[in-house]
Amino acid sequence: MNENRNWMDALTDGQIIRDWFSLFAHFALGSIYITFFITMFMVSIGLSFILVGIPLLLFVLTATRAVAAMDQRLFAGILDRPQPNIADDVDPRGANFGERLGMYLGSGTTWRSILYIALKFPIGLVAITAAFIILPFLAIEMLSLAPLGIDMRLATPRLLHAIAVGMHKFPGVLLPSGKRKRDLSRLETVESHEQYEPEYTLDDDGEIVLRKRA
Repeated sequence: MNENRNWMDALTDGQIIRDWFSLFAHFALGSIYITFFITMFMVSIGLSFILVGIPLLLFVLTATRAVAAMDQRLFAGILDRPQPNIADDVDPRGANFGERLGMYLGSGTTWRSILYIALKFPIGLVAITAAFIILPFLAIEMLSLAPLGIDMRLATPRLLHAIAVGMHKFPGVLLPSGKRKRDLSRLETVESHEQYEPEYTLDDDGEIVLRKRA
């Protein structure tokens, strides 16, 4: 957060709205996640004895990983935070059905994603409670004290932002991060260009000739 912001900046730059929206979104999405995934896991396990539930279980496992990664990127975008690079430890290309199911069941990322989704609902409860508790203090500072010239150094907007970022980061520690690969394409292009760039020189007769490389 910009240290040079004043109360007018805080009211108009949209940061308070984004922070506030993120707290409500934690609760709303957490409620949807817990309802959907508990239902799907129970149905898939219940139907597994007639084999119908096994492909459904595979779908739920892959969906859990995808939703957890999407959720982290979504809240990073809302809060204007760096986009996380979430590692994927499963490469199902060329694998048959049984192998794919074994990969996802044996993946630590799958179980960490399940825990991430499970934590979203209690985190959402804490988030929405914090949002309502801080609301009157935020209104007093931004709409009453600040216009009167009483400087509290944006204490409540800073607290709101810290809570919003904390609610985003806390479950995010469960998801494995991957190292970003360096883009070497430009370097390879330059090296290739330098390697094959023709060089010319003058011979003993004063003629321009192609210089031979060692």
